[in-house]
Amino acid sequence: MAIQGPMWVGRRRVALAVAVWAALLAAPARAGAADPAEAVATIDRLRQAGNWTGALAVCEDALRGHPGDAQLLRRQVLILVDAGAVGRARELAQAMPADPALLARLDADVAAQRARRAARDPLAPGADPYAAADAAVRELDSLIARHADDPVIVRRGQLDRLVALQAAGRPVEVVAAYDAMRPAQREALPSYVLRPLAEALLDRQRPEEAARLLERAGPANPGSLSDSESDPAIVLMYAYSEAGQYARAEQAIDAAAAAQPVWLRKPGQSAPVANPHRSEDDLHAALLRGYAGLLAQAHARLAAGVREAPANGAWRRELANNERSRGWPRRAEADLAIAHGLDPQDIGVRLGQLETQRDLGDFAGVEPGLEALEARYPRNAQVQRARRAWDRQRGWQFDAAQTFGHGNTIDYGDRDQNTFASLASPLLADHWRVYAVARRAQASLPEGDAHRTDAGLGVRGQWRGLQAYLQALPSRGTGSDPMAVEAGFDWSISDHWAWSTDASSSGADIPLRARYYGIHGSTLDSTVQWRASERLAARLGVQAANFSDGNRRRAADLGVSGRVLTRPGLQLDLGADLYASHNTLDEAAYFNPARDGAATVSAHLDHVLAARYGRTWHQLVDVAIGSYAQQGQSPGWVADVGYGQAWQPHEGLGFGWRLGWHSQPYDGRRETRATLELTLHWGE
Repeated sequence: MAIQGPMWVGRRRVALAVAVWAALLAAPARAGAADPAEAVATIDRLRQAGNWTGALAVCEDALRGHPGDAQLLRRQVLILVDAGAVGRARELAQAMPADPALLARLDADVAAQRARRAARDPLAPGADPYAAADAAVRELDSLIARHADDPVIVRRGQLDRLVALQAAGRPVEVVAAYDAMRPAQREALPSYVLRPLAEALLDRQRPEEAARLLERAGPANPGSLSDSESDPAIVLMYAYSEAGQYARAEQAIDAAAAAQPVWLRKPGQSAPVANPHRSEDDLHAALLRGYAGLLAQAHARLAAGVREAPANGAWRRELANNERSRGWPRRAEADLAIAHGLDPQDIGVRLGQLETQRDLGDFAGVEPGLEALEARYPRNAQVQRARRAWDRQRGWQFDAAQTFGHGNTIDYGDRDQNTFASLASPLLADHWRVYAVARRAQASLPEGDAHRTDAGLGVRGQWRGLQAYLQALPSRGTGSDPMAVEAGFDWSISDHWAWSTDASSSGADIPLRARYYGIHGSTLDSTVQWRASERLAARLGVQAANFSDGNRRRAADLGVSGRVLTRPGLQLDLGADLYASHNTLDEAAYFNPARDGAATVSAHLDHVLAARYGRTWHQLVDVAIGSYAQQGQSPGWVADVGYGQAWQPHEGLGFGWRLGWHSQPYDGRRETRATLELTLHWGE
């Protein structure tokens, strides 16, 4: 007995079988065929051509004249199997003369159909999402055990079991079974198991193998998929994308979308209906752009889709996810609420709502919401990823930075270094963290070494759109600074406006040269930012420093930046900045111009060298050039150049380094400084 064609016959065949039965019941009785052998030959020819309706009509006609003919009865059963009416075929077979081989095959067909339905049919509200698939796995296990002496039935049962396992959210078992196959068995896999195998391989982060399986399966023909199935090109797109092959991913999904007509004509319907597979392919083509960092392109496609189909929950959900990625969490929140109303069972919508709450710092509902999803969908990979991300965000946070400088500047001397480290506790009562922080600055000045160390404790609170902190840092080092008491806030007023302010009773921004001479001071820094999206932003900042020697420094800066180039894995931003400051004291031991200012233009390049499943490697280039003017001195050029890399070996852990060079005139003398910066982050 040969393994019959793809299991994914879909609902079209079942509908066809029902239509055939209805037509036959309504038709008048006809005389049976005079020769059963002739009828069998005709039936076999029609089956070979895929004309199940005609084959069943001939078979029923012949059975009226020869109701007990074994060959005709067998053909009747096989035609019903072809059409997808497996249950009815099995009922008829049990009433026939004993045929163990046929009954074994029908057992396998029934088990396979249940596996298919478990993977395909939508869930009823409140139903266990894994019950049907788990039951299908158990039934296939029983089938394999009952027919252990029939290698054909065993092989087919094993293949159908892979489909059921993937539907049950058990990809580890699917991949283990795949890995246990011999190379010849892998090459002989039928097309209907290639997609669930590919999905399991993607889940286990093996996208190249998944892509090879789907390439073998080939594209789906328009009209060949049931409404409840999705285009296999979507899985192929994700396989290429996760393997770092964006061009192939784009080609695969765009070609699949173009091949699907916008409208379909279904049998028995005069008016065309919208093709759900075209809409689905277009949706994932938009998502691919977003995954590649082309957020504006993705947004344009998603917004157009929502305008065309405002009641489509999937399009609304993904538009909201794109809005969150572009820095508009409140807009995303509103669209997710609409999407939830359209489809309350959509896991993606509920996860998106939790991520939006996390982005806004509205943590109170995150853990209960995530626990509810875990209770219902414990095997869902998206839910598991959301749990890991939330645990990182609410857990311990550690940051460290070290800067080494070398040059000939007034405030930094020949050599300098700055060290920073902070360790924050897990989230307490959904709002609070307690943290320890330490800072050390040192400079080798011509007149001697100057250094300062601040170390202490702080508390940070976070509410919807607002963060605030208060910390006390006892100080020691050159000079006699008092304890630094510092406070600040960062308020996200809306999706476009933000305001942050930091104040210190003994500011760390006071130059070390001033500290060397026993001068300290308080500082205030406040910035208002407007942000249209990731493509355009502007800021206005003001700074104030009151030195203990009586000097009052006031400064302001204005900046604008915009993205001028976006490619998969490549982004280029250009910016312009203005700065001006004023000091009230004419003479001081530290750099203290009465008035000065600078105008610069800048460029920032972010290039992704590698990215794969939370592991990323970027190179970063910064260039800024402009003019600097100081009262009483000739203006001169100023430049700042930097190159660095950022490496994330896995989610929650990141390292970075940067080499920088800065040149600027001070009091009419050009000074330069080269730096090496090292950073470490652990947490979320």
